[in-house]
Amino acid sequence: MKPEFFTLLRSPAIWLVLAFAATMPLWLPPYYLGIGVLTLIYIAMALSWNIVGGLGGQISLAHSLFLGVGAVFTSALLLKFGINMWVGMLISAALAAIMGVGIAWVDFRFKLGHLSFALITLAFAEIGELVVLGWDFLGGASGLYLPSDKGDLLAFQFGGAKGYFWLALVIAAGCFLVNFAIINSPLGYYLRAIRDNENAAQAVGVALLRNKAIAMAISAALTAIIGTAYARYVAFVDPYLFASPAVVIEVVLIATIGGLGTPFGPMVAALLLVPFGELIRGNFGGVAPGLHYLVYGVLIVVVILSMPRGLVPRIMDVMARRRAS
Repeated sequence: MKPEFFTLLRSPAIWLVLAFAATMPLWLPPYYLGIGVLTLIYIAMALSWNIVGGLGGQISLAHSLFLGVGAVFTSALLLKFGINMWVGMLISAALAAIMGVGIAWVDFRFKLGHLSFALITLAFAEIGELVVLGWDFLGGASGLYLPSDKGDLLAFQFGGAKGYFWLALVIAAGCFLVNFAIINSPLGYYLRAIRDNENAAQAVGVALLRNKAIAMAISAALTAIIGTAYARYVAFVDPYLFASPAVVIEVVLIATIGGLGTPFGPMVAALLLVPFGELIRGNFGGVAPGLHYLVYGVLIVVVILSMPRGLVPRIMDVMARRRAS
């Protein structure tokens, strides 16, 4: 493990931010607490996707498949076979990781370019949605209703929005630490080399399949864990939410606006965009449904034109120039 990782863990600022975030359920009104839970979930999803899309440069649209595995399959195991959601979450994470490795193998075997990879992963996501909609075991188009939350931690129940906020905070912090650890590890260097020039990376001995498969497995497993937590929080597993590629497209937009390849970019963008989008939807949803997607679209155009590397890298560049001057 690189020294930078332990330096981060020893940083008082990180622990102060976490401590402040942990107190938010104690004073936030219920409406804003719900927005906080959703924001943390999107932070975690954007960070898990960033391992593949940001560090590895592989624009994967299959992460809705992994999210669906965590949400839909874990819930089906609970409802059909009585399998505890903690156990189901681990099973789903392992299954998602295997699927991720399979997608990485397809990419390596057929030498897909970036556009081809995006289209292939979108096809996998669409197939996953059709499987969920057409299979009664997974709830079909009607979805799955989870049992009421009685606050039993052993049954993966956290007793309301406060408990789920703390759960989402732990998951988001874990995804951030995994990102930071990978960036400062040999895997991170290999992924950046593959992203910048795949042929050159292979020429100097970087194992393409192994590193892509490891990155995809980690990213897929984290996404499945997030899916399980998200499903238990909303208590209704809607296939059009958890299995639709629309959710991963939103995650890609968030990560791109914030800045790919850094753990701070997706986190900062989600902190800004998700609450803003939810407030717009809550106040103007009846008048202009989908307005928050229009805002996302405008922002992505502005960022691409004025800050091609994203919001956080641009801020870091400005700060570096000011220190140099």
